[in-house]
Amino acid sequence: MSEGFEPIRSYQRIFRPERRIYSIEGRPLPVPGGVPLRWLAYATGELLAVVALGSAAGTVALAVAAIAAVAGLRSGGPLAAALAAGAAFTAATVAGWALGLLDWPLRFVVIPAAVATLATQATPDGRRADRFALSWLRLRLVPSRVSAGRPLPVVGRRQRLEGQLWISPDERAPQLRHGRVRGPAVVFFSVPIALRRTGLRGRRLLASRPGRSSGGREAKPRRLALGRGEVLEVRP
Repeated sequence: MSEGFEPIRSYQRIFRPERRIYSIEGRPLPVPGGVPLRWLAYATGELLAVVALGSAAGTVALAVAAIAAVAGLRSGGPLAAALAAGAAFTAATVAGWALGLLDWPLRFVVIPAAVATLATQATPDGRRADRFALSWLRLRLVPSRVSAGRPLPVVGRRQRLEGQLWISPDERAPQLRHGRVRGPAVVFFSVPIALRRTGLRGRRLLASRPGRSSGGREAKPRRLALGRGEVLEVRP
């Protein structure tokens, strides 16, 4: 216990205590505070990576590029996948070439221990190093302009949209449609129409497009008032 105050950058350290190894078969380790299990995991993973890069650099580079391409495709689309694959392949190739220039104590002891120590102690924003690295890569691969989970094109660049769009016509449609209205009523049209009266008493009106061949006198109104008993038929 301490009488002073110490800032806590992440509550995960309270609710998820870190497991450490303090002794092996009753013999304490000469490491203050013990060795975290994460340190062993990081060191083992780094050692396997060094061995793989040293023995089969080309195959490992292709595998790393494929994994990076899949991650980029899921995060930001084909462009992000291509960029991630190229960067991962280049980094793996350069790392394999650089490791080949070092002696075995540096490759198999010093580098894994240094990487594991740095990854265990580093907390850039309060999170573990592996979580921070994954979030950083995801942020760099995901495009800044996204809609419905898909990247948007660059401003000024045309993009072809594919798909089916169903449209339901209403009174603002640019063409006439079949219909019948019985008065009394007031009917409005968005375009001029050809109107003529039929029937014995002229109580039936036919509305159609202007210029359509029809007998009788034609008018071109936009507003039509129907009296009681009058019927308006709209014909395309």
